[in-house]
Amino acid sequence: MKSFAGPNFDRSDLANLLSKNIEVLRNIVSIENLEDTKSFNSQQGSDIKFSPEAVRKLEDKVSRLKISFENDSTILIELPKRKPVEYKYSQLGFRSNETKTWKMFINILSSAPYTFEFGTAYFYPDKNKSTNRQKIREYDAKWKLLDELNKKLLAFFRNEFAWEFPLGYKLYDYATLGNNGERRFKFIVQPSPSRDHKVSFSEIEKPFLSLDENELIIKIRQLNNDDDSNELPDVLVAAINVGVENFRWDEKKVLKIINH
Repeated sequence: MKSFAGPNFDRSDLANLLSKNIEVLRNIVSIENLEDTKSFNSQQGSDIKFSPEAVRKLEDKVSRLKISFENDSTILIELPKRKPVEYKYSQLGFRSNETKTWKMFINILSSAPYTFEFGTAYFYPDKNKSTNRQKIREYDAKWKLLDELNKKLLAFFRNEFAWEFPLGYKLYDYATLGNNGERRFKFIVQPSPSRDHKVSFSEIEKPFLSLDENELIIKIRQLNNDDDSNELPDVLVAAINVGVENFRWDEKKVLKIINH
């Protein structure tokens, strides 16, 4: 090792060397502090505390969002009081329209009544439900796909609409009157306005058949508030018809709901 006391290394050389090394160290520390700050801010942002009122407002925003199937690569997303916007799979964070997660999403959006279920988690080869229980692999695989889909949609809504969500937030819940274990998305899934074939009235009614009376009233008021035309859209008419058929609403009751 070269000695600092050598004839070719005076005090000014030593001072310059130390100065440069100190500057390098400062830069390293600054970069590390910056990375630590970014990491801390990222962790803080993912652990935002939500009050019950904030959660209620978030749920209201999600429930007013409309998403519809356009084709195998594209969906339509509509915010209240705005025109539908077309989004491709890549804009939602999917690498291909052939991924299992994207296909799951498209299958749900394109199949009325837009609910989904994964069956049972176990089967019993000897038909004795007290012994020899075996796990159904497809059940876990489908739940993993749904979890991935949920994460991608949450990330998209954050980036596109600046919406924040509590940790562990799910964009789906149980279908109230559906089969045991059946789920549905919290946002509105509806037929695409640009699809060539005409959707039957019974198909339009299906998403509302699983709602209880209070949920149906909320959906009708949302649909009525979102519509700017003088005529009732088919979706709103279908929802009202479900109320008339299932809960025996009369004309007075219907007018009270839509004029609320």
